[in-house]
Amino acid sequence: MSCTIEKALADAKALVERLRDHDDAAESLIEQTTALNKRVEAMKQYQEEIQELNEVARHRPRSTLVMGIQQENRQIRELQQENKELRTSLEEHQSALELIMSKYREQMFRLLMASKKDDPGIIMKLKEQHSKIDMVHRNNSEGFFLDASRRILEAPQHGLERRHLEANQNVH
Repeated sequence: MSCTIEKALADAKALVERLRDHDDAAESLIEQTTALNKRVEAMKQYQEEIQELNEVARHRPRSTLVMGIQQENRQIRELQQENKELRTSLEEHQSALELIMSKYREQMFRLLMASKKDDPGIIMKLKEQHSKIDMVHRNNSEGFFLDASRRILEAPQHGLERRHLEANQNVH
């Protein structure tokens, strides 16, 4: 009798293991079907939206669509031209400001040299400071103007006058 109870327990364990395997497989299949169902629903929704867009496009005359596209192209070309003008203007302002600043530094250096021409130690210090200021100015002005030009050119295009005002304000 102990053989049959042990055998029944072994069979029960085997059946429990098989049930767990079947349960795991069923869970996996349920997850896969859920994912597949979601994909099918998304595809249906996409198809419906495409059909709606096609319906709207069919009701509009092609000439209206073509005219709209032509108008957009014309606006894009105008904005590109304005962008070129702004870049040119910004480059001109940058070069003018660089010229003004270099002349200012040069005059200040001459003034300091004239007031301190008796002491060679001070003259050397002034020359070192002048070269350091020149280097820092070049680095800062490049970064400043690149940042300013990027901000101006990325801003919405609302007229050449507004861009010039913004560029002038950024420079001052």
